[in-house]
Amino acid sequence: MSDAAPLRILLVEDNPGDARLIRETLRDAGSLAFELRHADRLAAALPQLAARDADVVLLDLSLPDAHGLETVTRALAAAPEVPIVVLTGLDDETVAVQAVQAGAQDYLVKGQVEPGMLSRALRYAMERKRLETERERLLAAEHEARTAAEAAVRARDEVLRIVAHDIGNSLSAVKIHALVLERTLPAGDEGGEARKRTGAIRDLTAQMDRLRQDLLDVAAIEAGRLSVEPVELEVGAVVAEAVAALAGVAAEKGVALSSSAEPGLPRVFADRERVLQVLANLCGNAVKFTPVAGTVEVRAEAADGEVRVSCTDTGPGISADDLPHVFDRFWQARSTRRAGAGLGLAIAKGIVEAHGGTLSADSTPGEGSTFAFTLPVA
Repeated sequence: MSDAAPLRILLVEDNPGDARLIRETLRDAGSLAFELRHADRLAAALPQLAARDADVVLLDLSLPDAHGLETVTRALAAAPEVPIVVLTGLDDETVAVQAVQAGAQDYLVKGQVEPGMLSRALRYAMERKRLETERERLLAAEHEARTAAEAAVRARDEVLRIVAHDIGNSLSAVKIHALVLERTLPAGDEGGEARKRTGAIRDLTAQMDRLRQDLLDVAAIEAGRLSVEPVELEVGAVVAEAVAALAGVAAEKGVALSSSAEPGLPRVFADRERVLQVLANLCGNAVKFTPVAGTVEVRAEAADGEVRVSCTDTGPGISADDLPHVFDRFWQARSTRRAGAGLGLAIAKGIVEAHGGTLSADSTPGEGSTFAFTLPVA
């Protein structure tokens, strides 16, 4: 309806005196341009509602062929998008409130209706209905988008699962062929160069397999389906195992790698392999980015009813602009681009959160970084 068009009002009222009073009250609301249609039965009003011949309805709750909430529900069923203002007597005000809860936009008490009040009630009812309709439209669009997104995620996960399975089979075949080829090489220096190449093939296939598993882990984290099998663990032993696995890499780079655990540390409830995966990522990054003669220290300590594991390095640190993004998928600092896929920290965060813990990062550029995570006490 344009601003210039009159407001099409459908009055459903069986009492001629009340109908005449409403008409006169509308006329006294001088700023309201309207076109009033009158029906004395709900049955006579329903075809007009179904034909969308009204912009707003003034609906008596006590009609010969309908009474109380039934009047509202039948009118809404005929034209759910048309706003309704119910008319009630003083003794029916409770029912009128129930009618608003059932879908009417407002109610007026007969005998207390003034021109300004009636005009405002009609306009406010139309605006509330418009907002209600828009809200329902947005909710429906959101639901549709969410459904489509969930379907897309399921399709992506299925494709990823199939591709990852096929890639895994191919990588296994490559590793087997590399191993068979290595066994056929002559011993000593004669086969040294070829042996280096088969070793490089095995290393590359291992990297590709880790990337394949990382992609599967990210998809599982996003879908809330990351597999964790928690048991009671001694954190100090797990930390020592993770550090021992990186000792050779750290020594080769000239980085001092150490670990410690607070005495009497309580056991935690966690998945051992997943915790090792988190430690391998955090400690591996620390060793990778710490310069020669630097240090990396891993500590386990009790903190507020949890066990906190931290990895502190003396590397270059992370800028304040980059720090909020370190756990984002596929994100890498500008200085470390192409150093990996950018999935490790996102996966570590997902693993820790799947245990009910938190993973945080703190860093001072030029001094180093600390990554710390918590695990629940058993």
